[in-house]
Amino acid sequence: MKFKDFFDLKLSEIDVPSLILVFVLTGCGLIAIYSATSFVGAESNMQYFWKQMLGILGGLAMFIMLFSVRKSFLLSYAEVLYIVGTAFIIIPFILSMVTSGTNRWINLGGFQVQPSEYMKFILIIMLAKVFSETRRSPLQPGYVLYPLGILAIPAILVFLQPDLGTTLIYGAVFTAMLFASGYKLYYIFLIAAPFITMLAAFNSWVFLVWGITVAVIIFLNNKNILFSVGMFLMNILVGVMTPYFWNAIKPYQQQRILTMLNPQLDPMGAGYQVIQSQIAIGSGGLIGKGFLQGTQAHLNFLPEQHTDFIFSVISEEFGFIGITLILFVYCFLVLRWYRMAVTAKSTFSAMLIIGGTTALLAHIFINVGMTVGLLPVTGKPLPFISYGGSFLMTSFGLVGLVLNGNAE
Repeated sequence: MKFKDFFDLKLSEIDVPSLILVFVLTGCGLIAIYSATSFVGAESNMQYFWKQMLGILGGLAMFIMLFSVRKSFLLSYAEVLYIVGTAFIIIPFILSMVTSGTNRWINLGGFQVQPSEYMKFILIIMLAKVFSETRRSPLQPGYVLYPLGILAIPAILVFLQPDLGTTLIYGAVFTAMLFASGYKLYYIFLIAAPFITMLAAFNSWVFLVWGITVAVIIFLNNKNILFSVGMFLMNILVGVMTPYFWNAIKPYQQQRILTMLNPQLDPMGAGYQVIQSQIAIGSGGLIGKGFLQGTQAHLNFLPEQHTDFIFSVISEEFGFIGITLILFVYCFLVLRWYRMAVTAKSTFSAMLIIGGTTALLAHIFINVGMTVGLLPVTGKPLPFISYGGSFLMTSFGLVGLVLNGNAE
């Protein structure tokens, strides 16, 4: 086996506009990190800035690797990668590697590795192979069983770590790729309905209205009475069992969900981050307070301002105009990449593009949602902008996977 049997750099096939916009976002991230780590009465903590620069180099290496790896290699070794990736997620449980109350990290001397991050690539590759090679018709309900099993194993393991945010990322990637493969929207509704039922079960009236909605949709779209009744009863059972699921999750996760619904329930505890974030975003106004002038960040009121809440720092200093421009760049990239999927040369390539794009889009959606108080604080950073070398490598790696799918 020669190196060229596994890798082909294909420099001439890189989508240059995508890379330019990615570097624009990364540059904005460096500016925001510099500002977020500068406090009143103290010099800027440049270590974060320089570590992020090193993270960019690592990200470029990850981009080159996933962009240049041959698709034939990915197809041939997808199962092997999946097994290895799953095994690495299990290792922290076996070795009792508890860090900050979770089993997410593998300690390797001076640094740590989070296997669930790299499983994002592997899950996309594995699902892309499954959807591109399946002989089942997407019009059949059973079409989803094998792909759902592929998703379930890592998703359950990651949820038990616990890491709700990454579990949601896996679910979003799976749903997008399943829909793109031609699976009926009605069947996707049947898969998603139990999860919505769990949320509705916290309020009796909402649960009643949602139950009626589920019944109407199921019975209008399926003529098999036994199947329809079975699906309806399953959703009701999920709602009834929700209190048991609720008691099974960690108390801090319960608090995050309750705080999402009403941050004022714990303004000095779990709600503090969201409240301070909302103050920072609101105080930015239209044009912001100016670079290095954000009081929430520079007086150290805003927790994790250089990582999870970097969006709030940008909002406070550059205002509505600044964050609109950044969101516009994200939207342009996402739409450009989804359009690439439509014109891809093969189903496998299209699925790689859809999976990678959706993973990045889900991170953006979750991060922005939690900073404005619409979603629980799950600790998901903002792609290319938040501080963190590991996540920067993941973000650049997803870009490499997307542009690899677009290349010949």
